[in-house]
Amino acid sequence: HSTIILQNMGINRVYLLVLFALSDVFFTFLSIGFFSNELKFSLSVIYQKVFLLDGYSFTSSPFDFFLLLLIRLSLLIAAALLIALNKDNAIKKLSLPILGFSITTVSYSIVKLLAFSENENLLYYPGLWFILTWTWISSPLFCAFWYTSLSNTSIVYNRLFNPDEEQPESTEAIADESETPSEKADRMSTWKHIKRLVTFCLLEWPWFMGGIFFLLTYSAVRIFIPLYTGIVIANIVHLRGYGELFKSVGIMAGLTIASTILGGFRGGCFDYATSLVARRVRRDLFSSLVKQDIAFFDITKTGEMVSRLTSDCQTISDSVALNINVFSRNGIMLLGALFFMFSLSWRLTLLTFVAIPVVAYVTKVYGVFFDKLSEQMQKTIANANQTAEEVLSTMRTVRSFACESREARRFERMLDDTLTIGKKRAIGYVGSNVVSEFSNNAILVAVLGYGGHLVISGRMSSESFISFLIYQMQLGENLYNMSWVINGLMSSVGKSRFVAKSVIRFSWIGASRKVFEYMNRTPKIPNDGEVQPPVQGEIKMETVSFTYPSRPKNAVLKGLDLCVKAGETVALVGPSGGGKSSIVSLIEHFYEPDEGAISLDGIPIRDFDHMYYHQKVALVSQEPVLYDGTIRSNIAYGCDWATEDNIIEAAKTANVHNFVMELEKGYDTKCGEKGVQMSGGQKQRIAIARALIRKPAVLILDEATSALDAESENVVQEALNSASAGHTVLIIAHRLSTIEGADRIAVINKGQVVQIGSHSELMEDTDGLYYTLVSRQVKHGL
Repeated sequence: HSTIILQNMGINRVYLLVLFALSDVFFTFLSIGFFSNELKFSLSVIYQKVFLLDGYSFTSSPFDFFLLLLIRLSLLIAAALLIALNKDNAIKKLSLPILGFSITTVSYSIVKLLAFSENENLLYYPGLWFILTWTWISSPLFCAFWYTSLSNTSIVYNRLFNPDEEQPESTEAIADESETPSEKADRMSTWKHIKRLVTFCLLEWPWFMGGIFFLLTYSAVRIFIPLYTGIVIANIVHLRGYGELFKSVGIMAGLTIASTILGGFRGGCFDYATSLVARRVRRDLFSSLVKQDIAFFDITKTGEMVSRLTSDCQTISDSVALNINVFSRNGIMLLGALFFMFSLSWRLTLLTFVAIPVVAYVTKVYGVFFDKLSEQMQKTIANANQTAEEVLSTMRTVRSFACESREARRFERMLDDTLTIGKKRAIGYVGSNVVSEFSNNAILVAVLGYGGHLVISGRMSSESFISFLIYQMQLGENLYNMSWVINGLMSSVGKSRFVAKSVIRFSWIGASRKVFEYMNRTPKIPNDGEVQPPVQGEIKMETVSFTYPSRPKNAVLKGLDLCVKAGETVALVGPSGGGKSSIVSLIEHFYEPDEGAISLDGIPIRDFDHMYYHQKVALVSQEPVLYDGTIRSNIAYGCDWATEDNIIEAAKTANVHNFVMELEKGYDTKCGEKGVQMSGGQKQRIAIARALIRKPAVLILDEATSALDAESENVVQEALNSASAGHTVLIIAHRLSTIEGADRIAVINKGQVVQIGSHSELMEDTDGLYYTLVSRQVKHGL
């Protein structure tokens, strides 16, 4: 069955190939048959022109188009042979040269038209326009036919040829093995990127519309300046007197002043619109990031996220305003320039366009190369930001181990990675610039030479020629600017005159890809519960199994059962890595269990309103995080409803109030970045107050005193004892002094509860793990 399908596919492609070849032959010979001054088809004319019976002349013979036909037929025959030999990959590899051939054909046909125009009688030959029209139609059709019909089925072909054979992974899969199939399917195409960015712009439409209005009026005024520049020069050269000179100069001055003012307003509107878009993109991205599940932050580097929020968002917003501004302004000026150029000389206008297909081809060749480098550069910059953030946020540790030079060298290596990509990009710029600049300068020389010929032969005035040259320079600048916009949108790049500008114009695709992926990412834990019942504080874990998403092969909890009654204090003890902190993470709803259920007062915790649940279940961790704000703002963090009395009440219960009142600024004292201005004991007590101000039903203490010295531990322990009254308390600790007063102690080992009971009950089992752990502490005096 697969062989039949394969054969049908090959036959269908051969049919299409033959049909295209026959069409090409028919229209080419039909056009040559009409190559006379009469609207009459003649086989004798075909015979005469194809066999060069009247000789060959570049300015009058259509034989060149017959040669182009032979080349196309030769390529189609080669394609048929490759299909017969099952060499689909070879056809794909020839796609870019085929594009180059098609572009060259179009450019050459324009040159031939100009050559034919030297004898104006030839312009009345129907066959001339037939052959030119067919060339301009068949060239893109030939290229499209090669791209679509001949080279798009190799993957399917391989699978049908031998379905039992294991096929290699696709390039996309190899490129990013971390993506799931659904995430790959959701990756946004270039046009979806554009649509998404346009949506952001539409939300700020008043300022963009204002910018576009001033842009339109600016362009309309600016388009007349080259015309009057030519008039001024002609007035000077032909000595037409001061009256004519001052009149033309006055008009030019008025146009210049008007365009300057309008250009200023245009730039101001677009600049402010850019700021609004940047603000909105950053806001939406940050909102999406803070709603992601904790597993996302386990595998995503902080520096990468910060890079998306800073440089990538700025790149996107800058590119939006720049692209709209540049494309609209240059598009309008280009249309105006074309109108005036055609009115001044259609021959020189066509000659000008000979180079455009060549530049477009260079753009295509280098486009994919630059796009890949852009994305790689964004990644290396994110890695460097991650390293810098990691080092600068832990400078005390770096300084204590005298690792300043080591970290500087590590950061330099990250910068070297970026520089390596920059070198590759610079090499690409050399190639693209050489070809593009050569094409542009060659056309300029050709226009000067051919335009001089037209002036000398009396077919064009010198005044018109001067104006045409100025319009041509403007047209080149317009096309150059518009090409960068289009290349950026199509993930391709062409030449670059200014590196800084080019980076903005084409790197936004790579920058926006991750930004929009983060925005579009759906959290694995949606936190969309709604119930807000009164909470007593009973926690129940039933047959809970769990593995961290970042380590899916390592089971942390294995069918664990645990019940903490309302008002009860339960301590979790056991060897490191046994699963104690994982239990806390699950109760905090940082993760979802793989199997089993977790409930609070018999209600699954996922059904609770997210904010309400975390008011009723509060956590004090081993290393609490304080933010760079006042003590007051840190205690009231997340509690906008908290009054001064609520803050002071929680502070007194947590044994914070006394030391705060001894500070010069009291509750307005700054804690410093990550609480660096506070001691370990002070940070821990502020964290306890932050938990208590919520009046939680359940209080979780995860190694809350393990990192403190003896004096600080005693002070914090007093605060914990005071805070525990009237709450369900879950304690994770290693020290006997912390846990022996608990109502029950659960011993966790290898993801299961292996023992549970009071301190005295567990000590009676001399063979139990708890007895071993306590004996070890007593032996070491802990």
